[in-house]
Amino acid sequence: MSRDTTGSRDWHEKAVKPAKPAKGKGADKGKAEEGTLNIWDRTGPEEREEIEKHARDYMRFLTEAKTERKAFELVLGRLESEGFSDMSKGGPVGRGGYLKHMGKLLGAYAPGKAGPEGGFNVVVAHGDSPRLDLKPRCVYEDGALAMLKSNMYGGLKKYQWLARPVAIWGFTALKDGRTVDFRFGEDPEGPVLTITDLLPHLDRKVQREKRLSEAFPAEKLNVLAASLPIEDREAKDRLKKAVFKLLEDRWGVREDDLLSSEIEIVPAGPALPVGLDGSFIGGYGQDDRLSVYAMAKAFVEAETPERPLILLLVDREEIGSRGATAAPTRFIERLAAAAFEASGAEPSYRAVLEALAASSCVSADVEAGTDPTFKEVSDDLNSAKLTYGPCVVRYTGSAAKYGASEAGAEYMAKIRAVYDNAGIVWQSSLLGKQEEGGGGTVAQDLADFGMGVVDSGAPVLSMHSPFEISSKADVWMTYKAYLAFYRSV
Repeated sequence: MSRDTTGSRDWHEKAVKPAKPAKGKGADKGKAEEGTLNIWDRTGPEEREEIEKHARDYMRFLTEAKTERKAFELVLGRLESEGFSDMSKGGPVGRGGYLKHMGKLLGAYAPGKAGPEGGFNVVVAHGDSPRLDLKPRCVYEDGALAMLKSNMYGGLKKYQWLARPVAIWGFTALKDGRTVDFRFGEDPEGPVLTITDLLPHLDRKVQREKRLSEAFPAEKLNVLAASLPIEDREAKDRLKKAVFKLLEDRWGVREDDLLSSEIEIVPAGPALPVGLDGSFIGGYGQDDRLSVYAMAKAFVEAETPERPLILLLVDREEIGSRGATAAPTRFIERLAAAAFEASGAEPSYRAVLEALAASSCVSADVEAGTDPTFKEVSDDLNSAKLTYGPCVVRYTGSAAKYGASEAGAEYMAKIRAVYDNAGIVWQSSLLGKQEEGGGGTVAQDLADFGMGVVDSGAPVLSMHSPFEISSKADVWMTYKAYLAFYRSV
């Protein structure tokens, strides 16, 4: 079947050019903590209008890109609408080209004034987000109800998914080679799905007296599906059969087809403005589709850069970056080799590796914003604050920098210069206090090639929840930061 691009048209429109940095106090210093002014303080009415337009466009993207496949499709559609061509077919690419893999891994190349031999400016982001998947055999009935069994994907808090509207976004590959793309639960006036919770009158022993990790077992995250049985009163499993009949009648998906399906349970409903002043954005999947949107928009608007550019959209970051569509695959080598061929250079193995080692990279990933309600987990001097722009995170990992990718001092100086020279409002940050936990990104996978790499992205509240919160100002400034990096020498 053809790609479903419903609702993505507005994002394909070319955005207005970014406004020049605001004049006045603090405008000559991009890094936010060098002064007390946040982004809103540094922008006038004209740029605030651009921030609002940018936010509306981003919210449409976020609403439509609730799975990694949809994020892939929207970015690919934007590239094609801007004249980028499929590099797997060979030949010159004009403005630029792309390679794709398994509907989830996407790389794009844009020529620069310099050839690829001297390296690329690379921005990489991941398209997957924490969610629930349906198990291959997921339909069962118990009593008077039909239920669907789920499986957790990524680091989520289980209790946040109970007693809220959820939707199904499905992709099924049929044995005859056809694919079916479907969703259920997103019609504002139609039915949704939900995962039930226990009432407080009866939860004392089952939930309240247990540790949080034990009170909500993953095997109880079952989706309420149906209660209308098939009409044959003599049949067995009438509710289960009713569910399969609905799947076949609506989308042509049969019971065995679930074995070759990717069916994701995601929060229902659109991304929305948040706050009395509407200055925030609330929605599912901002980790890391906020960065995906900003990266793709900056990539197509970089025009004629000094160095050749690479956009890299990867999958499976939230579960450790393992698998055929994850960052550690050798996909970037294939893309770099295709860039050599498109530019007329010889893509020898050594030349490609030397170019990647000479490249500069931003790992575009959101950062944990300081939450006033939970300040005890943050280091005040090194934690991100909303409205103060994208973060530059020199190293990630957990206690004692375990598993961290760390940018060298020279590369940090380069990123500082790029952002400051472009008037970017930005901040230095780390992920909380040393012994409160930690986390990693795909930065380490790109650093394996020897290139300079640093994490940089917008701060977010309620990360990994069904309703993450970002600042409209940070979303705007993050896009401008990636654009400045793409245009840098």
